[in-house]
Amino acid sequence: MKKLHIVSLILITNFIYSQNNFKINLRSDSYINDSLMLGAPIIRNGFGDLYTFKVQPNRNVSDFGKKVKSDHSVYYFKIQQENIINGFIEYPQPVAIGYMNTKNKTFLGSKIFFLEKGNYMIDVPQNFNQLDLNIDSPTNKEYKALQKSLDPFYVKSKNPYRPDSLISMDKKQAFLGGYIKKNPNSYAALWEIVNDYTLDDYHPDYLKNMSLFSAEFKQNQLFKKVESHLKTEQSTSVGQKIPDIYFDESNKLTAEDFKKYKLTFIDYWSTTCAPCIKGMPEIVNLYNEYKDKNVNFITITDERKPNRMEIAKNILAKNNAIWTNFFDIDKDFQKKVNATSYPLHFIVDENGKIIARLSNNIGEARNIIKKYLQ
Repeated sequence: MKKLHIVSLILITNFIYSQNNFKINLRSDSYINDSLMLGAPIIRNGFGDLYTFKVQPNRNVSDFGKKVKSDHSVYYFKIQQENIINGFIEYPQPVAIGYMNTKNKTFLGSKIFFLEKGNYMIDVPQNFNQLDLNIDSPTNKEYKALQKSLDPFYVKSKNPYRPDSLISMDKKQAFLGGYIKKNPNSYAALWEIVNDYTLDDYHPDYLKNMSLFSAEFKQNQLFKKVESHLKTEQSTSVGQKIPDIYFDESNKLTAEDFKKYKLTFIDYWSTTCAPCIKGMPEIVNLYNEYKDKNVNFITITDERKPNRMEIAKNILAKNNAIWTNFFDIDKDFQKKVNATSYPLHFIVDENGKIIARLSNNIGEARNIIKKYLQ
């Protein structure tokens, strides 16, 4: 009976795989014996679990994401005369083709297109930077039509390497809500919400619009993952209680710690974040201004490797940041508050209530602390 169950499971798995596989016939005469890459063009920190697809390995295909222990899929292809790429994808995902010139350290990247089940012919010319590769598939067709309808909400950028400027997120989300009502199974619309959150910040209308998708669509894994991320951030927005955080076996931050002070300022940062390091002297100034006024200061460093942790300690010491520092080794802070960017600042009162959640705005943090203490 157990053997029969295992055989049935294998058959079901193979059936699902066959229903969601893709095949790309990739040609690029300009890059023969060189390498092109395929992966998500831009990812918000902590959202890598949305961008996962599998490519069957061979001598010309390398799993770069696995090599660097990335949380999202990135593959390198050594280009030949003929390049047949077979893979599996659970749901449509935005990707781009890229090329890294190691000699002059320049990067080329195509425009975003959607990878989904089906067969495709892709021809990559020598200069494909910001090129529309015109992939013919259902999601790509819908995505182009949706982008065209969203044009009125943007001011076109004169620089081809910079994104267009959004005029009003409120108006865009209102339009997107109407679009989802007419297209309740739209992956293009769901990815547009993810894109807005990636390039901008949290907006309450994201979850409002998520509720408009069909009951069937809400069962897919992409929807569940996006909803989970957004609900986590909603639960740690201004006015909510900050959850207990467990950094490792011996370090934690709980409600009892906040009771000791009138306010607690938390700075979430990483050694790879240039604005974090540049802004640290401002936090030190803020600390010196309020350390004797019952305001506690804490840094939470998003590093877990010993060499990076040592670099972080040196940066803190160099800036005379003598307050308590925690390393988010188990990613508990990142997951529980949906910390998706650096630097991220929290101001928490003695009851554990979040007074402010700010992205790289020490000036605003100073104003909030000053007003609260008054």
